[in-house]
Amino acid sequence: MHKQNSLISKNWLTKFACFVGIAGVTTLISVPVLAKFFPRYALFQPSAYSNYPYRTSDNNIASTLSGDTKFANLAEELKQAHLMETLKKPGKFTIFAPTNTAFNALSKDTFKRYSESDNRLRVLKYHMVAGEVTKQDVDRGTIATVEGTPVRVTVDQDTVKLNDAIAQHPSIVTKNGVIIEIDKVLLPSGF
Repeated sequence: MHKQNSLISKNWLTKFACFVGIAGVTTLISVPVLAKFFPRYALFQPSAYSNYPYRTSDNNIASTLSGDTKFANLAEELKQAHLMETLKKPGKFTIFAPTNTAFNALSKDTFKRYSESDNRLRVLKYHMVAGEVTKQDVDRGTIATVEGTPVRVTVDQDTVKLNDAIAQHPSIVTKNGVIIEIDKVLLPSGF
């Protein structure tokens, strides 16, 4: 009888150990996936998405933007504003990157104002952050930009908005910073 209790205990212990092992492995594998459920921070902490090779680049921000056709308008605008050289330098930058569709959605009047060289430079610098976006920035609800006017951050369920532009998950990690794809061109207040 004692031997049978011992076998039941060993059997139960073996099953429990297997369960804990499987649960542990599953948790480790799902950590990058779990970041998806916390978009407030996951968008600005793209290392959680390093398992997405299409969202990771060994190039700098400038080369990555130039090499992706959906950012062709942004890359050209950055060249015209002489900001591409800045985005090639070492250091850390975060750029909010409107797609071609976002640029094409600008009204004729807005695009005309934007096309003036001073306004172009101002708007493009409004899409740039010197350094990384921190948890404190996101919790505060604003992110300081190179232009000087902060961008407002709001989270609505699984959607992160920068002003009224929707940010796309996951971010693109480059060797000198982060590219966050957005669906609208951000315009600083008073533009």
